[in-house]
Amino acid sequence: MTIGIPTHHGSRRWILLVCLFVLILVPVDADGVISYLEGSVTVRRAGNTVAADIGTQLQQGDVVVTGPRSTVVIRLADAADIKLRENSSVDLSEIGDRVEVGLNSGGLFSRIFGRLLGGFDVRADTVVGGVRGTEFFVAYGRTIDDLPDVWLCVNTGVVDVTVLETGASMPVREGEGVNILAGTRLTDARRYRWTERLNWNMDPSEGEIFDDTDLDAAYADLLDQDYD
Repeated sequence: MTIGIPTHHGSRRWILLVCLFVLILVPVDADGVISYLEGSVTVRRAGNTVAADIGTQLQQGDVVVTGPRSTVVIRLADAADIKLRENSSVDLSEIGDRVEVGLNSGGLFSRIFGRLLGGFDVRADTVVGGVRGTEFFVAYGRTIDDLPDVWLCVNTGVVDVTVLETGASMPVREGEGVNILAGTRLTDARRYRWTERLNWNMDPSEGEIFDDTDLDAAYADLLDQDYD
C-alpha cells in the first residue's frame, strides 16, 4: 500500500475533515464528564441506556446509575464533583451557572471546588440541600409509611437543609449530620459517629475511591437518637 503526502489544498481539506470528526464525537453541549468509575455504571438519555466509561460526556437531563460494588465520580460544570455509592441513581437536573442534581436512590457525595453563580442543590424526594460549603453526603435510610428517611452530613462548610412540605430548614455545619424522618420531620443537627467512617475521597491518586461504609449498621446510630 502506498500512502501519499497531501498537497497544499488536500492538506487543508484533510484538516477540515478531522475537525468535523472531533466535533461529532464530543457533544458541544456536554455539561459533565465521568472522571472515574469502577464496576457497572450506566447512563440513561432520551430513553436509551448505555454503558459508561471514564471520559463519557454527560448532559443535562441524563440519569446515571451504579450497580452492586460499583462507584462513579462525575465532574459537573467544571466546578463540582459528585460520587455515587453502589446501587445509586442520580438525575443531572440542571447544569450550568447553577447545578441541581436529584438523588433517586442510594447515596451521593458532593464536593464543590469552583464558583457557581446560581448555587448547588441536591434534592431527595421532599428534601433539598443548598450548599454554602464544599463537601457533604446525602443518602436514603429506613422507609416509614412509604417515605424513606434522608440522611445528610457535612464534611466541610455549611449546607442549608429545607423540607419542602413543611418549610422547616436548618443549617448543618462542618462535622454535623441531620436526619429527615420519613422525608418530613427534620431532626436537630448533631455529630454522628457513622459520618466519620465515610470515604470522602474522589481522587484515585490519593487512594481508594469506593465507599464501603455499612450504612445499615451505621443507621443504628441515628435510630438510637432520633426515634422516640
